[in-house]
Amino acid sequence: MKRILPLLLGTFLLVTAHAQTAEEILAKYETAAGGRDKLQAIKTLETFSNVKISVMGQNMELPVTSVKEKGKLYRRQVGGIMGMGESFTLITDTAGYIYVPPMRGFGPMEGTPAVITQLKPEELSTQQYELDCAGAFPELVGTAAKGHTAELVGTEKVNKVPSFKIRLTLKTGQQLFYFINSETFLVNRIEAFGDMAANLTGFGSMMKAFGRNIRKDMKATLDVKEYQDYGGIKYPSKLKMSLASLDSEVENTTVKFNEGVEEKWYKVK
Repeated sequence: MKRILPLLLGTFLLVTAHAQTAEEILAKYETAAGGRDKLQAIKTLETFSNVKISVMGQNMELPVTSVKEKGKLYRRQVGGIMGMGESFTLITDTAGYIYVPPMRGFGPMEGTPAVITQLKPEELSTQQYELDCAGAFPELVGTAAKGHTAELVGTEKVNKVPSFKIRLTLKTGQQLFYFINSETFLVNRIEAFGDMAANLTGFGSMMKAFGRNIRKDMKATLDVKEYQDYGGIKYPSKLKMSLASLDSEVENTTVKFNEGVEEKWYKVK
């Protein structure tokens, strides 16, 4: 009986998956996350996070600020590590920049000056999906109207929880895999590969700025551990992030909806 029950559950979920379309599952996600109208009404979104990470044998905690203004601004500001100041990625509807702060020298290695790199048009277009403010996973809200395509590709268990696997192809051709809890219909995992893997973790621009090549088979996984309710909107509060062999824990300590954004976030140093 212990062997039969998991088989029956898996068969039931598979049949259920075939009985539903990607559009129906995403509609249930929208409802679970707060409702399409409420999510699309978000004009500005600020998230303040602590990221616990291990780099070169050292355990560090980085403050990370993410700021969005719908259709206009995305900025990810990362606290300094290993003697560096803050770095940032800035994306607007017209331009994009990566700022790498000066780095001090270590032993025989010389320090480096601060560098601001402007993204090329083709690079900018692949990150402007970040200008969407419709909740934690805005690509899943009003997907078709935004030019994205969703496909139900199967079911898998995420941390023992049966989940629908959705392949989302952005209008730019980039792809992400979303896993949606079959009971709550909230996202419990995202997977991505190559450039999108680096973007998913938020470190893609910095990796490129440091001249690090991003392999096409590099994989990133983002697991949502907990959600918090903000006036009916569900937003992740704790996550686990994996990029290649690098793991980190993320805690979103403060989330602000529709409180406006300061002009400083638009500025390039």
